[in-house]
Amino acid sequence: MTPSAVPRVASGAEQAVASLHRTYSAVRWGVTRSSAFILLTFAGCAGGDQNQPGGVTLGGSASGGSETGVATTGISASGATSTDPSATSGALPTSSETGLTSQTDESGESEDNSSSGGTPVSWNRYSLDTASGTWSQAPLSELWVGGNAPPPTGVTAAVSLTRFDRLLVATDDGMIYERADGVWQTPLPLSERFPLAAGLELEAMVHSPGQGVGGEMQEDIYLIDSPQAAFYVQLENGGLENGEVFDLVDEEDGPPQASQDFVWSIAETDPSQIGMDPDWLVWHHAFANGEVWRFNAGLTWTEYSLPANAYFSGAAGEPDPTTVRAAFFDDAFGVAHFIAP
Repeated sequence: MTPSAVPRVASGAEQAVASLHRTYSAVRWGVTRSSAFILLTFAGCAGGDQNQPGGVTLGGSASGGSETGVATTGISASGATSTDPSATSGALPTSSETGLTSQTDESGESEDNSSSGGTPVSWNRYSLDTASGTWSQAPLSELWVGGNAPPPTGVTAAVSLTRFDRLLVATDDGMIYERADGVWQTPLPLSERFPLAAGLELEAMVHSPGQGVGGEMQEDIYLIDSPQAAFYVQLENGGLENGEVFDLVDEEDGPPQASQDFVWSIAETDPSQIGMDPDWLVWHHAFANGEVWRFNAGLTWTEYSLPANAYFSGAAGEPDPTTVRAAFFDDAFGVAHFIAP
């Protein structure tokens, strides 16, 4: 099924880069960042072309200072005690993680996967294999296991990185759970793992792969609690750089980032296509008003609805999209993951 869409073309990249009040970040192939505005300058390339790994906008103005070289890692050698059986390529199901509710899971729970008292025993992971278009489902209690794994309920946001093997999961008690190289690390409070995000109640997380001046792999991470978002550069060694906090604004002919809560965000990336395909980076943001907005590296916003978009179309095995609480994409396997009660 091809979802109906209303294409909306954003302003050119140069205008987007120049306007602090309309652009949250314009990501370029990496040289430097400004404390007033997050900008990775594309080496030797003028703005406004799809050769750049970004123009990734959340549409906002800077309200926080810069924090560089933060040592916070969320990685504890003594805390690396449990391995997620779905974390390695050999163990990952062909159609990884997604999340919604009101379907029977593999453990034989009732349709809403709840106890007799009505409290969910485990939320579910619904996985869409984007190559085959097929869905699969499993309870989080069977997938995220071990003393350091996230709880099987209460997930509010998640993001899976591309440059290195790391999955971040936020929960409604203000904790961040982190799986690095297949091993769940010691969980940390949000305020400790991402200090500038202290006080935010995360609604969504999204990312964009980047590269440092020396060629080191890094990821840009956005932590969203509308109408604000925090930004960090995540290094492969676990460190953080360039913290910023932004006030989001509603985009003209674009998403209602300040006036509507985010429900989930998901990022598909393929850095090998930088310079060849503006869809090397694609974000989808779902909002509380039922709108889903797609954004790519060509600076184009496209509007869809929650029941009809790139992921949801009423296919067999698909969950009710209104129940999704968090989402993330596994670029290595081409699988979209949605989490729901």
